Amino acid sequence: MPDWKMLVRRRMGQLDLPSGSEKEVISELAEHLQETYQHALSHGLTNRAAIRLALQEVDDWRVLAVNIRRAKESSMNHRTKSLWLPALITLFGASVSLAVTQFLRLQPRLVWVGGWGMTFYWQWLATLPLLGAVGAYLSQRAEGPVRARLAAGLSPALIMLIVMSLILPWGLAIDGFHFFRLVGFGLGLINWVVIPAAALLIGAVPFAFRSGWNERVDA
Repeated sequence: MPDWKMLVRRRMGQLDLPSGSEKEVISELAEHLQETYQHALSHGLTNRAAIRLALQEVDDWRVLAVNIRRAKESSMNHRTKSLWLPALITLFGASVSLAVTQFLRLQPRLVWVGGWGMTFYWQWLATLPLLGAVGAYLSQRAEGPVRARLAAGLSPALIMLIVMSLILPWGLAIDGFHFFRLVGFGLGLINWVVIPAAALLIGAVPFAFRSGWNERVDA
């Protein structure tokens, strides 16, 4: 039986795609050709005739390679415009807002939960609905799906969640397991992830689901 992956790779040439994407494209096309080949053999064709029939599935390998490159480039450009760029703008805006709040020496509000104190920059939190709306709106304009709009609008909270999830295992590995450390981490999670995420979500939701609502109204 022919090595379809090698055959496809030789005929397609360099696709100039990321390694993972190129392997995926080659594997899918090779699988399709192999299925055609096996189907031809099962209907009594000789090995050579089955190979020839499978290869006829592709009229022009160069044209196919160009079309695949264009499709992948279009997909990556769309992802950048609908997710990464809006998310970076939202994250940058939240960072600048917090920096300005601290530069102006606006004092955070200290709230006690049991014997634990939590600090809230209310002025900063008040700007997050607007920033969440900006991120989701930019993603909506780029025709991003709902999950991309929400991710763009919630990006500051998501990044903080990732950072804190990395800090906890590192701290436990260095200082050992402590119940009070976990409680402090939980309060920090509420302070810097949950509450900011809720504020961002207030602004992001109207833009994240706007097209869906319009479609239901039209229906």
